[in-house]
Amino acid sequence: MNEPGLSSRRGLGTYLAQGLGRALAPGSQGPSAFVVTGGTGAGKSWTLREVCSELREALPDASASLRQAGAAHLADKAPYGLAKSLLGVDLASPVPADAEDRLLARLDALCATAPLVLVIDDAHEADAASLAVLNRMVAASRDLPLALLVGRRPSPEREYLKRLLSSPIVRETVLPPLDERDVDALVHEHTGRWPTGRLRSALLPHRGNPLRLTTLLDDLDRAGVLDTGDVLELRPGPQADDMTRRSLDEAVTSAVQALEGPAREVARILAVLGRPAATEEIAAVAQLEPIRLVEAVQVLVDRGVASFDADELLGFTHAGYRVAVERGTPAPLLRVLHSAAAQQADPADRIRHVIASGATPKAVLSAVQDAENDLAHAPAVEADLLALPTAATGASMAGVALAVRRARALSRSGQMTQAETVARTALLHATEPRQTDELRLVLIFALSARGEAHEALSLMNEALDEASPSRARDVLQQQHRQLTQLGGLEPLALRPPTANPLALTLTGLVTEAVRLCLTGSPHLAVELAWEASRRHMSRGVRPYEGSSSDIWPPFVELAASGPRAAYDAVREVQRLADERAAQWQSVPHQLLRASIDMSAGRLDDAAAAFDAGLELADSMEFGWTSHAVGSRAMIDVLRGDPDAAETRLAHWNSEPRPLIFGLPQPGRAEVSLLEARRRYAEAARLARTVWRTASEQHLYTWLTTVAPEFGRAALLGGDEAFCATIAQDLRQLPRPLPPPLAASVRLAEALACPDPGAATAKACAAAAEAESIGETLTALTAWEEAAVAAAKSGSKDEARQYARQALEIALNAGAAGVAQRVRARLRALDVRLKDTRNRYRPLTGWDALTPTETQVAEMVTAGLSGPDIARAMSVSTRTVQTHVSHSLAKLGVASRIELAAAVRARSQRPL
Repeated sequence: MNEPGLSSRRGLGTYLAQGLGRALAPGSQGPSAFVVTGGTGAGKSWTLREVCSELREALPDASASLRQAGAAHLADKAPYGLAKSLLGVDLASPVPADAEDRLLARLDALCATAPLVLVIDDAHEADAASLAVLNRMVAASRDLPLALLVGRRPSPEREYLKRLLSSPIVRETVLPPLDERDVDALVHEHTGRWPTGRLRSALLPHRGNPLRLTTLLDDLDRAGVLDTGDVLELRPGPQADDMTRRSLDEAVTSAVQALEGPAREVARILAVLGRPAATEEIAAVAQLEPIRLVEAVQVLVDRGVASFDADELLGFTHAGYRVAVERGTPAPLLRVLHSAAAQQADPADRIRHVIASGATPKAVLSAVQDAENDLAHAPAVEADLLALPTAATGASMAGVALAVRRARALSRSGQMTQAETVARTALLHATEPRQTDELRLVLIFALSARGEAHEALSLMNEALDEASPSRARDVLQQQHRQLTQLGGLEPLALRPPTANPLALTLTGLVTEAVRLCLTGSPHLAVELAWEASRRHMSRGVRPYEGSSSDIWPPFVELAASGPRAAYDAVREVQRLADERAAQWQSVPHQLLRASIDMSAGRLDDAAAAFDAGLELADSMEFGWTSHAVGSRAMIDVLRGDPDAAETRLAHWNSEPRPLIFGLPQPGRAEVSLLEARRRYAEAARLARTVWRTASEQHLYTWLTTVAPEFGRAALLGGDEAFCATIAQDLRQLPRPLPPPLAASVRLAEALACPDPGAATAKACAAAAEAESIGETLTALTAWEEAAVAAAKSGSKDEARQYARQALEIALNAGAAGVAQRVRARLRALDVRLKDTRNRYRPLTGWDALTPTETQVAEMVTAGLSGPDIARAMSVSTRTVQTHVSHSLAKLGVASRIELAAAVRARSQRPL
């Protein structure tokens, strides 16, 4: 929808320029990307140029740099072509595996020196890989000094542009038609004179299309029907009347029909190439010497049909000419021209020409296979190429093979919904068993990634009904078990499927490691999880077996040994994912890292990592985000922002997704929120319900983790029986307990203990156990309960001592909400604490920086780029961007250069 007040073109440039300027301001919370939408000739390019001019005037003192690029026509499928041009990156050919990382690193480096405005014209014509990066750029603009201005046509519809427009930080403006004053201004800008009333009246019917207005003025001038004095006058007469009645399409068609001989041939080749081209390239397609085309090219230029750009490439002056040329060329001739162009094209672009030449599915498949190296790391581009209207499809083996390739490419590029559609359609034509199996695997993967477990399981059942007893059947059966477990669709088994788990398929081994971890024996799962990771992609293992093997070791290590071991594990699996080109694992790895940070009491780091991971999950159609959403809401509560938690949970409840493993983490966050609102009875009732649900699913490790906070909710809500039930249920856990679980169990026992003295001792022991393995949040809760128990026993000094321990941890963790709760609980027991609120991290200045933000600032000062810092810290580049953004805002500086200067200046001050 149009923004209010934009019913005319006047002021549009100022509105957009001011919006971009506000987006670059430190701490800006408004939109940071603006999309200008309009049809052919609506004036998008002119508007973008005007905005750039306005921006330079609006920010005369700013050091912002401005980079512009126009997308090549949609037909030009060179991977990352637009992104390379926009950012000035020279990627090798074929495209390297880390192409996107290199482009984002360049963006990071540009923003490190000064605020940056990126202007992109004709985004609807960009290659899909560039559009995917564009979405990442817009996301990064939340934390970088970056603003974007994008021009696009509403058609052709592009998936990544649809995603872009759905972002809350993107504002779209649909170009309104010109009014009389706009028309006058355009005439004056184009000719240097103001129009008379007669000329204005003749132009107004075309006010919705500024391109038609300027081409009409040029045509009228060439026809000699304009009087050019102090004003511009239209001479009356049938010639002028006929010219002004024509629409842009009619005028363009007339100009194209007037082309003859070599000029028409050059225009047709240019239309088939679909992009600006050198005269030599056009001559090669025509199989002529370039000198033979000089006169023909000159005719196109003289008539305004084509022009040379700054790189001396010939292109149509606007897209309407290309459309008219294509429309006026008989289909058989177009096929001949595409066939000739295919002989000159690069492998990726050759696919398009082969398809348009009417080649057989087998020939198209051969062209795709020839381009495998070029497209290996640009699956979105391959998917787009195979979606062209004339792409060969159907029931032939080659046609189905093309559909298989497209479905795979869509799933690899995170376009799961489209991958599902393509795979389902192709299954109707597949007759060869191997192709049927491949399509089912793609479909199962796409459905599983989106969280559509029931549909994926239904497909597996179909495959199992058809599969003969073999290893393939074993793999399918264990995939079925794995997905059932992932979706929490049945209570977890309490017995292993076999006495020797190492005899299972790789998928079965992964499933068993996770089962053991969830049911209370994570220490027994550790070696199985690492063994699955070691086997993955080894000789003799099918590529799709155990595809999640490199995800689970950190998950298991966190439950078995605590955050310190889990940090080491996440670094190792991220290294393996890079080696194995498993980029899709970046989402679960990011969310796992956030969970580890949360357990370690690094709440600010965890919040940044969760935010970046959830953002990436949306872009990849990754459906398993329930645990991350619930954890992020809990961080809001812990940091003392229940309103943010309530908003987050309300959004989740409005569009719930499946609970990963059935873990009711959003319910856990709801309990914390109710407690923070002091609605204790409601919190206790919900905690009891959530506990029962998780217990029925045999989620004993998770129950152990939440036992202390649910026990506290039970006591505050007056449900002492539930508190005793928690302790009793935990006695069923298999022994010996690993350290993280042992600390939580001991603390839950302290809460249920009727003797305050014994409860104090148990809570102190739990705190010491938790601190020894880096479980900071558990230690914080344990010191809180030790203080409360000591106060109940009448030992006020002891209570104050333990409370100081809790408050010190809360101070370092940024857990203002917990600190508030500790003080309130002790005050109710007549224990007054020294007010430490003024010791909490301030909002601005050096003391406002978290330890991680300080570390990142020092690494920036040492000259490390964002990706360098991300690798060193085993986090994502987006997380680093968030930390840098927070540091800039807190210190009141505008760029990394200023940040580095501030760090150096501070280090040189005398102590």
